[in-house]
Amino acid sequence: MRKQRKSTPLMYALVILFTAWMINSALAVNGNIDAAKQAWPMIESGALVIDVRSKQEFDRGHLDGAINIDWDDTEALMTAIGSDKQRQVVFYCRTGNRVGKSIVVLKSEGYTNIFNATGLDALNATKP
Repeated sequence: MRKQRKSTPLMYALVILFTAWMINSALAVNGNIDAAKQAWPMIESGALVIDVRSKQEFDRGHLDGAINIDWDDTEALMTAIGSDKQRQVVFYCRTGNRVGKSIVVLKSEGYTNIFNATGLDALNATKP
């Protein structure tokens, strides 16, 4: 005859933690929800929207009206924005990391009205 094991509080705690982790992972959104929410009024008022992900990522899905320029192609980014260094521009990628790098360079070039909307998932999740 087999001896039955008793469940312990530790076992229950581990099951609960694992379940919470799985649910959180399933609901995870790449990007910052608050930043994405802030971006929508800008987008709706006509800001230039630039997706700085790779062409392959862009081709799998992007915001309507967004243009695709690699995050590290500073010349192409400046050309797309134009000579108005105060033009409102909303950038996004997957998480906001590549956008952050692009913005550092653009700010050093004098661009002032550029916004990191973080990730496409966050933007889609907060779309009005």
